[in-house]
Parts: sequence; C-alpha cells; structure tokens
Amino acid sequence: MSDVQNAIEELVSEQVDSRIEDAISDSTEINDLRNDVDTLMNSDDIVNQVVKDVITKLMSTLDGNYVMVKKSYIESLTKKHVA
Repeated sequence: MSDVQNAIEELVSEQVDSRIEDAISDSTEINDLRNDVDTLMNSDDIVNQVVKDVITKLMSTLDGNYVMVKKSYIESLTKKHVA
C-alpha cells in the first residue's frame, strides 16, 4: 500500500509542479517583471550609479573630510606635477 501511496503522491506532485510552471510561464505580469529585471541587469550605467551612490553614502559616515575623485583626474594631476 505504501508503494501505491508514494506513486500517487509523486504523480500529484509532478502534476502540481507542472501546472504551477505553466501558470508562471503564461503570466504576462511575471514575464514583464523578468524582462524588467533582465533590462536592469544589463544596464551598466544603472549599476555604476548605484555603486557610486552606495560608496558616497558610506564615505559620508566616515570621520573626516573625504572626497571621491576619479582615477583619471588623479593621473592627470600626477602628469602635470611630474612634467
């Protein structure tokens, strides 16, 4: 009896999982969200801006006066000083 019960439970579980996956695949809202997430993940500008904002917030919590400066600006100052 337990083998039959296990077989029935497995079959029911597979059917439920299949219907849930079908419902998710057919859902336009979920597909729209997936597309939005994909777009955000592929956008380097947004990622760079978020990282910059996080670093700026972290720096503002430090004691002292810290300023975030681009590496290229420091390199240009170094070249002017050496020349």
